[in-house]
Amino acid sequence: MNAPFYEKIKKYAEDDSVIRFHMPGHKGKADLGFDPIMKYDVTEVEKTDNLYFPQEALKEAEELAAKLFGVKRTVFCAGGATLGNQTALSFFRKKKVLFERNIHISAFNAAMLLDIEPVFVYNRFDKKTGVVLPIEKKDIEKALKNDSEISAVFLTSPNYYGLCADCEEIKNVCKQNGAMLIVDNSHGAHLKFVGDENDPTVKGNHCADIIIDSAHKTLPVLTGGAFIHFNIEVEREDVCARMLAFGSTSPSFLITSSLDFARAWCEENREKFRKTRKRIDALKNELENNRITVVSAPIYDPLRLCIATEDAEKIDEELQKRNIIPEMCSGQCIVFMFSPFNSDEEFDALKKTLIELKPKAPKETDDYSFPKTEFVCAPKDAYFGKATEISLDCATEKTAARSVIPYPPGVPILFPGERITEETVSYLKKHNTDKVKII
Repeated sequence: MNAPFYEKIKKYAEDDSVIRFHMPGHKGKADLGFDPIMKYDVTEVEKTDNLYFPQEALKEAEELAAKLFGVKRTVFCAGGATLGNQTALSFFRKKKVLFERNIHISAFNAAMLLDIEPVFVYNRFDKKTGVVLPIEKKDIEKALKNDSEISAVFLTSPNYYGLCADCEEIKNVCKQNGAMLIVDNSHGAHLKFVGDENDPTVKGNHCADIIIDSAHKTLPVLTGGAFIHFNIEVEREDVCARMLAFGSTSPSFLITSSLDFARAWCEENREKFRKTRKRIDALKNELENNRITVVSAPIYDPLRLCIATEDAEKIDEELQKRNIIPEMCSGQCIVFMFSPFNSDEEFDALKKTLIELKPKAPKETDDYSFPKTEFVCAPKDAYFGKATEISLDCATEKTAARSVIPYPPGVPILFPGERITEETVSYLKKHNTDKVKII
Protein backbone atom coordinates (compact mmCIF):
# COMPACT_ATOMS: atom_id res chain seq x y z
CA MET A 1 0.00 0.00 0.00
CA ASN A 2 1.11 3.56 -0.68
CA ALA A 3 0.78 5.19 2.73
CA PRO A 4 3.66 7.69 2.93
CA PHE A 5 3.08 9.17 6.38
CA TYR A 6 2.25 5.82 7.95
CA GLU A 7 5.40 4.31 6.42
CA LYS A 8 7.56 7.20 7.64
CA ILE A 9 6.38 6.78 11.21
CA LYS A 10 6.71 2.99 10.98
CA LYS A 11 10.28 3.26 9.69
CA TYR A 12 11.29 5.59 12.51
CA ALA A 13 9.57 3.50 15.17
CA GLU A 14 11.18 0.25 14.04
CA ASP A 15 14.71 1.64 13.79
CA ASP A 16 16.38 0.08 16.84
CA SER A 17 19.44 2.28 16.42
CA VAL A 18 17.45 5.41 17.32
CA ILE A 19 18.07 6.76 20.84
CA ARG A 20 15.06 8.81 21.92
CA PHE A 21 15.84 11.92 23.94
CA HIS A 22 12.45 13.39 23.10
CA MET A 23 8.80 13.07 24.11
CA PRO A 24 6.85 11.00 25.06
CA GLY A 25 8.28 9.84 28.33
CA HIS A 26 7.71 6.13 27.75
CA LYS A 27 10.46 6.21 25.05
CA GLY A 28 8.71 3.37 23.26
CA LYS A 29 9.79 0.94 25.97
CA ALA A 30 7.71 1.34 29.13
CA ASP A 31 5.55 -1.64 30.01
CA LEU A 32 2.06 -0.16 29.95
CA GLY A 33 0.31 -3.36 28.99
CA PHE A 34 0.23 -2.68 25.26
CA ASP A 35 3.90 -2.88 24.31
CA PRO A 36 3.46 -3.79 20.60
CA ILE A 37 2.20 -0.31 19.72
CA MET A 38 4.25 1.70 22.21
CA LYS A 39 7.21 2.33 19.91
CA TYR A 40 4.93 3.83 17.25
CA ASP A 41 3.72 6.54 19.62
CA VAL A 42 6.17 9.27 18.61
CA THR A 43 6.11 13.05 18.39
CA GLU A 44 7.25 15.86 16.08
CA VAL A 45 10.98 15.51 15.49
CA GLU A 46 13.19 15.94 12.44
CA LYS A 47 12.70 12.34 11.31
CA THR A 48 8.91 12.20 11.71
CA ASP A 49 6.74 15.18 10.72
CA ASN A 50 4.44 17.85 12.15
CA LEU A 51 0.66 17.84 11.80
CA TYR A 52 0.42 21.62 11.92
CA PHE A 53 3.48 22.28 9.73
CA PRO A 54 3.69 19.19 7.53
CA GLN A 55 6.60 18.12 5.39
CA GLU A 56 6.51 15.88 2.32
CA ALA A 57 5.10 12.63 3.74
CA LEU A 58 2.10 14.12 5.54
CA LYS A 59 1.37 16.54 2.70
CA GLU A 60 1.35 13.64 0.25
CA ALA A 61 -0.87 11.58 2.56
CA GLU A 62 -3.45 14.37 2.73
CA GLU A 63 -3.35 14.88 -1.03
CA LEU A 64 -3.99 11.16 -1.56
CA ALA A 65 -6.93 11.32 0.85
CA ALA A 66 -8.42 14.34 -0.94
CA LYS A 67 -8.17 12.48 -4.25
CA LEU A 68 -9.81 9.37 -2.80
CA PHE A 69 -12.74 11.28 -1.30
CA GLY A 70 -13.11 13.53 -4.33
CA VAL A 71 -12.61 16.86 -2.54
CA LYS A 72 -10.32 19.86 -3.08
CA ARG A 73 -8.41 19.54 0.23
CA THR A 74 -8.24 17.16 3.15
CA VAL A 75 -6.61 17.91 6.50
CA PHE A 76 -5.86 15.17 9.02
CA CYS A 77 -7.21 15.64 12.53
CA ALA A 78 -6.31 13.76 15.72
CA GLY A 79 -9.06 15.36 17.80
CA GLY A 80 -12.06 13.57 16.34
CA ALA A 81 -15.12 15.15 14.76
CA THR A 82 -15.30 17.46 17.79
CA LEU A 83 -12.16 19.29 16.66
CA GLY A 84 -13.37 18.99 13.07
CA ASN A 85 -16.66 20.71 13.90
CA GLN A 86 -14.85 23.42 15.84
CA THR A 87 -12.47 24.06 12.94
CA ALA A 88 -15.24 24.10 10.33
CA LEU A 89 -17.45 26.48 12.30
CA SER A 90 -14.55 28.83 13.05
CA PHE A 91 -14.92 30.14 9.49
CA PHE A 92 -18.32 31.55 10.53
CA ARG A 93 -17.44 33.26 13.81
CA LYS A 94 -20.00 35.88 14.90
CA LYS A 95 -22.24 34.98 11.97
CA LYS A 96 -25.63 33.33 11.77
CA VAL A 97 -25.68 29.59 11.04
CA LEU A 98 -28.71 27.39 10.39
CA PHE A 99 -28.43 24.13 12.33
CA GLU A 100 -30.71 21.16 12.07
CA ARG A 101 -31.97 20.48 15.59
CA ASN A 102 -30.49 16.99 15.57
CA ILE A 103 -26.89 18.14 16.05
CA HIS A 104 -24.12 16.72 18.18
CA ILE A 105 -23.23 18.68 21.30
CA SER A 106 -19.72 19.37 19.92
CA ALA A 107 -21.22 21.46 17.11
CA PHE A 108 -23.33 23.52 19.47
CA ASN A 109 -20.45 24.04 21.90
CA ALA A 110 -18.26 25.23 19.02
CA ALA A 111 -20.98 27.68 17.94
CA MET A 112 -21.27 28.91 21.52
CA LEU A 113 -17.54 29.56 21.89
CA LEU A 114 -17.37 31.25 18.47
CA ASP A 115 -20.30 33.59 19.20
CA ILE A 116 -22.24 32.10 16.30
CA GLU A 117 -25.94 32.85 16.40
CA PRO A 118 -27.72 29.52 15.99
CA VAL A 119 -30.96 29.29 14.05
CA PHE A 120 -32.70 25.91 14.25
CA VAL A 121 -34.69 23.98 11.70
CA TYR A 122 -36.55 21.22 13.51
CA ASN A 123 -36.39 17.58 12.43
CA ARG A 124 -39.50 15.51 12.02
CA PHE A 125 -39.81 12.11 13.65
CA ASP A 126 -41.18 8.86 12.28
CA LYS A 127 -44.31 8.11 14.31
CA LYS A 128 -44.02 4.36 13.85
CA THR A 129 -40.47 3.95 15.14
CA GLY A 130 -39.54 7.21 16.89
CA VAL A 131 -36.51 7.64 14.64
CA VAL A 132 -35.44 11.23 13.96
CA LEU A 133 -35.68 11.97 10.24
CA PRO A 134 -33.18 13.90 8.10
CA ILE A 135 -33.87 17.50 7.21
CA GLU A 136 -35.40 17.91 3.75
CA LYS A 137 -34.62 20.36 0.97
CA LYS A 138 -37.90 22.25 1.49
CA ASP A 139 -37.02 22.87 5.17
CA ILE A 140 -33.69 24.46 4.26
CA GLU A 141 -35.20 26.44 1.39
CA LYS A 142 -37.87 27.94 3.64
CA ALA A 143 -35.41 28.84 6.39
CA LEU A 144 -32.95 30.52 4.02
CA LYS A 145 -35.68 32.55 2.35
CA ASN A 146 -36.95 33.68 5.75
CA ASP A 147 -33.51 34.90 6.88
CA SER A 148 -31.04 36.32 4.36
CA GLU A 149 -28.37 36.74 7.07
CA ILE A 150 -27.72 33.00 7.37
CA SER A 151 -24.19 32.36 6.13
CA ALA A 152 -24.02 28.56 6.46
CA VAL A 153 -26.16 25.48 6.94
CA PHE A 154 -24.96 22.71 9.28
CA LEU A 155 -26.38 19.19 8.81
CA THR A 156 -25.78 15.81 10.43
CA SER A 157 -25.83 13.09 7.77
CA PRO A 158 -26.05 10.18 8.21
CA ASN A 159 -27.66 10.44 11.62
CA TYR A 160 -27.16 7.89 14.39
CA TYR A 161 -29.88 5.67 12.92
CA GLY A 162 -28.23 5.60 9.48
CA LEU A 163 -30.67 7.94 7.71
CA CYS A 164 -29.09 10.36 5.24
CA ALA A 165 -30.20 13.76 3.98
CA ASP A 166 -30.20 14.48 0.25
CA CYS A 167 -27.09 16.61 0.49
CA GLU A 168 -26.81 17.21 -3.26
CA GLU A 169 -30.25 18.84 -3.39
CA ILE A 170 -29.61 20.82 -0.22
CA LYS A 171 -26.22 21.97 -1.54
CA ASN A 172 -27.95 23.43 -4.59
CA VAL A 173 -30.44 25.28 -2.38
CA CYS A 174 -27.58 26.67 -0.27
CA LYS A 175 -25.71 27.83 -3.34
CA GLN A 176 -28.81 29.57 -4.72
CA ASN A 177 -29.22 31.44 -1.43
CA GLY A 178 -25.57 32.37 -0.87
CA ALA A 179 -24.99 30.02 2.07
CA MET A 180 -22.32 27.36 2.51
CA LEU A 181 -23.10 23.78 3.46
CA ILE A 182 -21.27 22.01 6.28
CA VAL A 183 -21.98 18.31 6.80
CA ASP A 184 -21.09 16.48 10.00
CA ASN A 185 -20.45 13.17 8.25
CA SER A 186 -19.14 11.58 11.43
CA HIS A 187 -20.91 8.30 10.78
CA GLY A 188 -20.40 8.26 7.03
CA ALA A 189 -16.68 8.21 6.19
CA HIS A 190 -17.16 4.73 4.69
CA LEU A 191 -20.05 5.67 2.39
CA LYS A 192 -17.63 6.53 -0.42
CA PHE A 193 -16.81 2.84 -0.75
CA VAL A 194 -20.16 1.01 -0.46
CA GLY A 195 -21.30 1.25 -4.08
CA ASP A 196 -20.64 2.74 -7.51
CA GLU A 197 -20.42 6.48 -8.19
CA ASN A 198 -24.10 6.71 -9.25
CA ASP A 199 -25.34 5.37 -5.92
CA PRO A 200 -27.03 8.31 -4.11
CA THR A 201 -25.50 7.14 -0.84
CA VAL A 202 -22.01 7.33 -2.35
CA LYS A 203 -22.55 10.62 -4.18
CA GLY A 204 -24.06 12.55 -1.30
CA ASN A 205 -22.20 13.96 1.65
CA HIS A 206 -18.82 14.78 0.14
CA CYS A 207 -20.44 17.36 -2.16
CA ALA A 208 -20.72 19.87 0.71
CA ASP A 209 -18.42 22.86 1.11
CA ILE A 210 -16.94 21.49 4.35
CA ILE A 211 -17.26 17.88 5.49
CA ILE A 212 -16.18 16.34 8.77
CA ASP A 213 -15.51 12.58 8.70
CA SER A 214 -15.09 10.99 12.11
CA ALA A 215 -13.11 8.27 10.38
CA HIS A 216 -12.55 6.10 13.46
CA LYS A 217 -16.27 5.36 13.71
CA THR A 218 -16.49 3.31 10.50
CA LEU A 219 -12.97 2.92 9.06
CA PRO A 220 -9.89 1.09 10.42
CA VAL A 221 -8.68 4.19 12.27
CA LEU A 222 -7.70 4.63 15.90
CA THR A 223 -10.22 6.45 18.09
CA GLY A 224 -9.98 10.21 17.57
CA GLY A 225 -8.91 10.09 13.93
CA ALA A 226 -10.88 12.38 11.60
CA PHE A 227 -10.68 13.96 8.17
CA ILE A 228 -11.72 17.56 7.52
CA HIS A 229 -12.55 17.94 3.82
CA PHE A 230 -12.94 21.19 1.90
CA ASN A 231 -14.52 21.92 -1.44
CA ILE A 232 -13.77 25.62 -1.03
CA GLU A 233 -10.43 27.35 -1.47
CA VAL A 234 -8.60 27.34 1.86
CA GLU A 235 -4.96 27.55 2.88
CA ARG A 236 -3.80 24.63 4.99
CA GLU A 237 -1.91 27.02 7.28
CA ASP A 238 -5.17 28.85 8.00
CA VAL A 239 -7.00 25.58 8.72
CA CYS A 240 -4.27 24.49 11.11
CA ALA A 241 -4.22 27.85 12.87
CA ARG A 242 -7.93 27.38 13.54
CA MET A 243 -7.38 23.80 14.72
CA LEU A 244 -4.73 25.04 17.13
CA ALA A 245 -7.24 27.38 18.76
CA PHE A 246 -9.12 24.32 20.03
CA GLY A 247 -6.90 21.24 19.73
CA SER A 248 -3.81 19.88 21.43
CA THR A 249 -0.39 21.06 20.30
CA SER A 250 0.71 17.45 20.78
CA PRO A 251 -1.53 15.49 18.40
CA SER A 252 -1.19 11.73 18.49
CA PHE A 253 0.95 10.34 15.68
CA LEU A 254 -0.55 6.92 16.30
CA ILE A 255 -3.93 8.35 15.39
CA THR A 256 -2.65 10.47 12.51
CA SER A 257 -0.68 7.66 10.88
CA SER A 258 -3.69 5.35 11.22
CA LEU A 259 -5.64 7.83 9.06
CA ASP A 260 -3.08 7.41 6.31
CA PHE A 261 -3.09 3.63 6.71
CA ALA A 262 -6.90 3.53 6.55
CA ARG A 263 -6.97 5.67 3.41
CA ALA A 264 -4.60 3.29 1.67
CA TRP A 265 -6.47 0.23 2.95
CA CYS A 266 -9.83 1.55 1.76
CA GLU A 267 -8.41 2.39 -1.63
CA GLU A 268 -7.30 -1.20 -2.11
CA ASN A 269 -10.27 -2.92 -0.45
CA ARG A 270 -13.43 -1.28 -1.80
CA GLU A 271 -14.84 -4.69 -2.66
CA LYS A 272 -14.79 -5.64 1.05
CA PHE A 273 -17.19 -2.80 1.84
CA ARG A 274 -19.50 -3.94 -0.95
CA LYS A 275 -19.32 -7.53 0.22
CA THR A 276 -20.25 -6.39 3.73
CA ARG A 277 -23.17 -4.45 2.28
CA LYS A 278 -24.50 -7.61 0.61
CA ARG A 279 -24.18 -9.55 3.87
CA ILE A 280 -26.15 -6.86 5.72
CA ASP A 281 -28.81 -6.79 3.01
CA ALA A 282 -29.22 -10.54 3.40
CA LEU A 283 -29.40 -10.18 7.19
CA LYS A 284 -32.07 -7.49 6.92
CA ASN A 285 -34.14 -9.67 4.57
CA GLU A 286 -34.05 -12.56 7.02
CA LEU A 287 -35.01 -10.32 9.94
CA GLU A 288 -37.91 -8.82 8.01
CA ASN A 289 -39.05 -12.31 6.99
CA ASN A 290 -39.22 -13.01 10.73
CA ARG A 291 -41.39 -9.91 11.27
CA ILE A 292 -38.65 -7.82 12.84
CA THR A 293 -38.99 -4.11 11.98
CA VAL A 294 -35.91 -2.81 10.18
CA VAL A 295 -35.60 0.97 9.84
CA SER A 296 -34.86 2.29 6.36
CA ALA A 297 -35.13 5.44 4.22
CA PRO A 298 -34.65 6.54 0.59
CA ILE A 299 -30.98 7.28 1.35
CA TYR A 300 -29.67 5.02 4.07
CA ASP A 301 -26.28 3.88 5.35
CA PRO A 302 -26.11 0.29 4.09
CA LEU A 303 -23.54 -0.70 6.72
CA ARG A 304 -25.88 0.06 9.60
CA LEU A 305 -28.77 -1.95 11.00
CA CYS A 306 -31.44 -0.26 13.09
CA ILE A 307 -34.27 -2.38 14.41
CA ALA A 308 -37.36 -0.84 16.01
CA THR A 309 -39.16 -2.68 18.77
CA GLU A 310 -41.49 -1.88 21.64
CA ASP A 311 -39.25 -3.85 24.01
CA ALA A 312 -35.90 -2.35 22.94
CA GLU A 313 -34.46 -2.17 26.47
CA LYS A 314 -35.33 -5.80 27.17
CA ILE A 315 -33.81 -6.96 23.87
CA ASP A 316 -30.69 -4.88 24.54
CA GLU A 317 -30.33 -6.50 27.98
CA GLU A 318 -30.50 -9.97 26.46
CA LEU A 319 -27.97 -9.06 23.79
CA GLN A 320 -25.56 -7.70 26.41
CA LYS A 321 -25.87 -10.93 28.42
CA ARG A 322 -24.74 -12.83 25.33
CA ASN A 323 -21.82 -10.45 24.72
CA ILE A 324 -23.42 -9.02 21.59
CA ILE A 325 -22.89 -5.29 22.07
CA PRO A 326 -24.93 -2.86 19.94
CA GLU A 327 -23.81 0.68 19.27
CA MET A 328 -26.88 2.19 20.89
CA CYS A 329 -30.26 1.49 22.44
CA SER A 330 -32.50 4.54 22.50
CA GLY A 331 -36.26 4.76 22.71
CA GLN A 332 -37.65 1.96 20.59
CA CYS A 333 -34.50 1.52 18.49
CA ILE A 334 -31.38 -0.62 18.69
CA VAL A 335 -28.52 0.33 16.38
CA PHE A 336 -25.79 -2.00 15.10
CA MET A 337 -22.72 -0.80 13.17
CA PHE A 338 -20.85 -3.10 10.80
CA SER A 339 -17.55 -2.97 8.95
CA PRO A 340 -15.58 -5.34 6.71
CA PHE A 341 -13.91 -6.62 9.88
CA ASN A 342 -17.06 -8.30 11.20
CA SER A 343 -16.86 -12.03 10.51
CA ASP A 344 -19.46 -14.41 9.09
CA GLU A 345 -19.67 -16.00 12.53
CA GLU A 346 -20.54 -12.64 14.09
CA PHE A 347 -23.25 -12.01 11.50
CA ASP A 348 -24.69 -15.46 12.17
CA ALA A 349 -24.64 -14.95 15.95
CA LEU A 350 -26.54 -11.67 15.66
CA LYS A 351 -29.11 -13.08 13.24
CA LYS A 352 -29.71 -16.19 15.33
CA THR A 353 -30.06 -14.20 18.55
CA LEU A 354 -32.45 -11.58 17.17
CA ILE A 355 -34.69 -14.19 15.59
CA GLU A 356 -34.67 -16.15 18.84
CA LEU A 357 -35.54 -13.07 20.95
CA LYS A 358 -38.46 -12.14 18.64
CA PRO A 359 -38.52 -8.34 19.09
CA LYS A 360 -42.08 -7.01 19.09
CA ALA A 361 -43.21 -4.44 16.57
CA PRO A 362 -42.68 -0.82 17.65
CA LYS A 363 -45.54 1.05 19.25
CA GLU A 364 -46.78 3.97 17.18
CA THR A 365 -46.66 7.24 19.11
CA ASP A 366 -46.73 11.02 18.80
CA ASP A 367 -44.37 11.48 21.75
CA TYR A 368 -41.26 12.03 19.66
CA SER A 369 -40.34 15.62 18.84
CA PHE A 370 -37.75 18.12 20.00
CA PRO A 371 -39.32 20.69 22.34
CA LYS A 372 -39.42 24.10 20.65
CA THR A 373 -38.22 27.03 22.70
CA GLU A 374 -36.11 30.16 22.36
CA PHE A 375 -32.84 31.62 23.59
CA VAL A 376 -33.35 34.29 26.22
CA CYS A 377 -29.66 34.97 26.76
CA ALA A 378 -26.40 34.24 24.97
CA PRO A 379 -25.47 30.56 25.36
CA LYS A 380 -21.92 31.48 26.40
CA ASP A 381 -23.16 33.77 29.17
CA ALA A 382 -25.46 31.04 30.47
CA TYR A 383 -22.82 28.31 30.27
CA PHE A 384 -20.04 30.20 32.03
CA GLY A 385 -22.27 32.00 34.51
CA LYS A 386 -23.11 30.82 38.01
CA ALA A 387 -25.30 27.71 37.78
CA THR A 388 -27.78 26.35 40.30
CA GLU A 389 -29.22 22.85 40.21
CA ILE A 390 -32.96 22.62 40.82
CA SER A 391 -35.73 20.06 40.53
CA LEU A 392 -37.20 19.78 37.06
CA ASP A 393 -40.64 20.35 38.60
CA CYS A 394 -39.57 23.89 39.50
CA ALA A 395 -37.78 24.69 36.24
CA THR A 396 -40.59 25.99 34.01
CA GLU A 397 -39.83 29.49 32.65
CA LYS A 398 -36.28 29.35 34.04
CA THR A 399 -33.17 29.68 31.83
CA ALA A 400 -30.93 26.66 31.28
CA ALA A 401 -27.27 26.94 32.29
CA ARG A 402 -26.15 23.58 30.92
CA SER A 403 -27.12 21.22 28.16
CA VAL A 404 -29.07 18.06 28.89
CA ILE A 405 -27.63 15.35 26.66
CA PRO A 406 -28.79 11.73 26.41
CA TYR A 407 -25.72 9.80 25.25
CA PRO A 408 -25.61 8.21 22.83
CA PRO A 409 -26.49 9.85 20.47
CA GLY A 410 -25.10 13.01 22.13
CA VAL A 411 -27.88 15.27 20.80
CA PRO A 412 -28.95 17.82 23.43
CA ILE A 413 -32.58 18.16 24.43
CA LEU A 414 -31.86 21.49 26.10
CA PHE A 415 -29.18 24.10 25.37
CA PRO A 416 -27.62 26.74 27.66
CA GLY A 417 -29.48 30.04 27.35
CA GLU A 418 -32.79 28.42 26.34
CA ARG A 419 -36.03 29.07 28.21
CA ILE A 420 -37.34 25.92 29.88
CA THR A 421 -40.97 25.48 28.87
CA GLU A 422 -43.64 23.04 30.04
CA GLU A 423 -43.01 21.13 26.83
CA THR A 424 -39.31 20.91 27.68
CA VAL A 425 -40.05 19.65 31.21
CA SER A 426 -42.41 16.99 29.87
CA TYR A 427 -39.85 15.84 27.31
CA LEU A 428 -37.02 15.70 29.83
CA LYS A 429 -39.09 13.59 32.21
CA LYS A 430 -39.62 11.06 29.44
CA HIS A 431 -35.83 10.89 29.18
CA ASN A 432 -35.42 10.14 32.90
CA THR A 433 -34.19 13.61 33.87
CA ASP A 434 -35.29 15.01 37.23
CA LYS A 435 -32.87 17.92 37.74
CA VAL A 436 -31.49 20.73 35.60
CA LYS A 437 -29.01 23.54 36.08
CA ILE A 438 -30.28 27.09 35.64
CA ILE A 439 -28.78 30.57 35.80
